[in-house]
Amino acid sequence: MIAAVVVWMGSASASAVVFTNVTAAAGITHVQNAGLGAGQLVMTGGAAAGDYDNDGLVDIFVTRLDASDILYRNKGDGTFENVSTAAGFTANLQTNAPAWGDIDNDGDLDLYVTAGGDTRFYMYINDGSGHFTEQAASRGADIAGVSRYGQSATFGDYDGDGFLDIHTNDWGNQIADSTSRLLRNLGAANPGHFEDVTAAAGLDVYRASAFHGGGTDTRTYRFSSTFTDLDRDGLPDLAIAGDFTTSQVFWNNGDGTFTDGTLAAGVGTGEDAMGLTIGDYDGDGLLDMFVTNLVNVPGQIEDHSGNRLFRNNGDRTFSDQTDAAGVRDSGWSWGTTFLDHDNDGDLDLAVTNGWPFSFDRSRLYQNDNGVFTDISIASGITDGVCPCSGQGDQGRGLLSLDYDNDGDLDIFITKNGEEAVLYRNDGGDDNDWLRISVEGTVSNRDGIGTFITIDPDINVVGDEMVREIGAGSNFLSQNEFAAHFGLGLNAASIDLITVVWPSGTVQELSNVSVNQLLNLVEIIPGDLDGDGFVGITDLNIVLGNWNQLVPPANPLADPSGDGFIGIEDLNLVLGNWNVGTPPPLAEASATIPEPGSLAAYLTGVLTLSVRRRRTTCIRRQSHS
Repeated sequence: MIAAVVVWMGSASASAVVFTNVTAAAGITHVQNAGLGAGQLVMTGGAAAGDYDNDGLVDIFVTRLDASDILYRNKGDGTFENVSTAAGFTANLQTNAPAWGDIDNDGDLDLYVTAGGDTRFYMYINDGSGHFTEQAASRGADIAGVSRYGQSATFGDYDGDGFLDIHTNDWGNQIADSTSRLLRNLGAANPGHFEDVTAAAGLDVYRASAFHGGGTDTRTYRFSSTFTDLDRDGLPDLAIAGDFTTSQVFWNNGDGTFTDGTLAAGVGTGEDAMGLTIGDYDGDGLLDMFVTNLVNVPGQIEDHSGNRLFRNNGDRTFSDQTDAAGVRDSGWSWGTTFLDHDNDGDLDLAVTNGWPFSFDRSRLYQNDNGVFTDISIASGITDGVCPCSGQGDQGRGLLSLDYDNDGDLDIFITKNGEEAVLYRNDGGDDNDWLRISVEGTVSNRDGIGTFITIDPDINVVGDEMVREIGAGSNFLSQNEFAAHFGLGLNAASIDLITVVWPSGTVQELSNVSVNQLLNLVEIIPGDLDGDGFVGITDLNIVLGNWNQLVPPANPLADPSGDGFIGIEDLNLVLGNWNVGTPPPLAEASATIPEPGSLAAYLTGVLTLSVRRRRTTCIRRQSHS
């Protein structure tokens, strides 16, 4: 059953938002390549947003075909500087789709990049000082072979071991040599090194192309993918947008394997899906899916029916709301993303477009209770409006980020054979907002897969908003990681924030001030002294307060939150023994220390807690 749609907004509306093209003023000056490439090279032009130097400012990495890639460092004054040479990006590698992710959990973002005309993919390891070293081959992530037509890449922790895995996509390769692969991070045994588990995980199941060979085509046509928990069972599923009706949804079985559920879910109906974005557009707490496709182009393409908007029914099925929402025809569409551009509390939609014979413009759609209205021109999204040169703009990748840290989302668009476009959001921050960044401890460091629910007023039913921290692809492009919530005007504070980490740990915060970036670090169950490590000190805290009644959720000694210090609390400490980073001079060891008689008795009868158990750790009284 679909819950009633109630979108919470502030008490009043702010002024209209206008996007200003600040590309040149911001120092974004590159051209993706000298001209439109041949064949599959037309389907190139990627970008990824991420804070690679941990200075609190979002940087941008862009790929190019006939020159070296560019790392634009955010200077914090509204401009970027090209630091590619100093960062180690000097070679021309015909790269395509970049994706940021901390693959070794060392606290800085590494970079994975597919290639659009090379024979391998690339992985750049961040040394923490702003320099990157390419190590894909030695880390098992290069996927080397014959000519590659790599498309998007995405990060996610599909097996729940606390380390990011990779899924890649390609277009036109034979299945036997497909570079659409699942690379499993070896985790604690060898952090940031990978093994190909595509077949073992059940992701070597491909839908046949409906437009080549009458369904006998043996090539893969995957454009974009993202790990996302569509059924809210705590396990990241995998959604894939594919050309020629080859889109798929794979359900995570929780044992390292996936099951193709595309047809039963009612998705994958688009003829040529390219871009993919996930978000709760109708405010019912379930993650929906928008997939870009192309529509008929007179005299060129006559059998394509446009985009698809799939509303999540909550039972592993989706309903097609494309026409009801008014988003079927946005041109020859590629990159896309949900974003609350005006901070009014609901997710709007941005799309970019282009093809050599299709003169399309980028689009911005305003969400009004689940129905979208094209407000592109009025809001200043005007790239591609006039094909005066005889060739329309060639938009490919599109991402959202708050590059100027003012509380509203800006838009960055890449173009094939052309200059990129950076649109600054002017006016979105007239409404209130909240941004949340996360840092995993038991979970992966980036907190990819974290599910955040905010409840502005606990006395109002249906005003909750949800976001999932993701590292997916909007087609060759990646949004920043922060969860962004628009709150309308005069929001005051947020009554309750619930954060469900990939590990299963749940944190709750209450009375949170608005108009701020909230940085959350995952609490480790059993870390009672707050030093980021579960060891002897934590065990002694429990034993020293044994059998005592305390206020519920006392962070000092009651990690189970039941108001009593007993077996549940000891179970959490022992079940997470040695989890975290040992502090200097830590007295912890790899084995449980020799306890006193009480602890010895208890450890003999306890069943240690499992990592994926959901445990409410702390509900803070306030967070300003």
